[in-house]
Amino acid sequence: MSATGVRETQRLETRARLFDAAVAEIKRSGLAGADVSAIVAAAGVARGTFYFHFPTKEHVVVELERNEEARIVAKLDPHSEDLSSLLAQLVHNVLDAEKRLGPIIFRDMLGLHFSSSRPLDDAPREHPLAEFVIGAITNAQAAGRVQRDADAGELGVIFMTGLFALLSTADAGSRSAILDRYVKTLVQGMETR
Repeated sequence: MSATGVRETQRLETRARLFDAAVAEIKRSGLAGADVSAIVAAAGVARGTFYFHFPTKEHVVVELERNEEARIVAKLDPHSEDLSSLLAQLVHNVLDAEKRLGPIIFRDMLGLHFSSSRPLDDAPREHPLAEFVIGAITNAQAAGRVQRDADAGELGVIFMTGLFALLSTADAGSRSAILDRYVKTLVQGMETR
């Protein structure tokens, strides 16, 4: 392996250690309370190395979110004919991600959607889940099940924004029923009459 290849491998390994250490710290302390000094100590690197790879702690959370969204989308069938069932499955997979990640980092992840400190452009193309929902709505339009004159992009953004808001605010005890009604109501509003 060339010297350049070795350096790139080391850079990627360092970045992965930092990412894992940052996720662990944010899970433990929350985004606001996460200590960069604890992150770099756990990763065994200098403080500046963190900022070389991640300009802010928010960048770590956004990357984690993109990874989780890609994982969720990989479990879904993009060719499903039933939009309501597909979106219900998406919601179920998001709830599974919350259990896997833990409530602290999951809530911080959702909160970034409504925060001015979100570090990246928030276009739907930056979100695998939003892209998937928009694609599913577009497919349903092509099949004549969703109004053709509706903007699939807008409908997808509305669905995802509402989902994230409900996940952020709904009581855990009633959340499942609320999310079921949310999916049903939104899909009924999209369907052709």
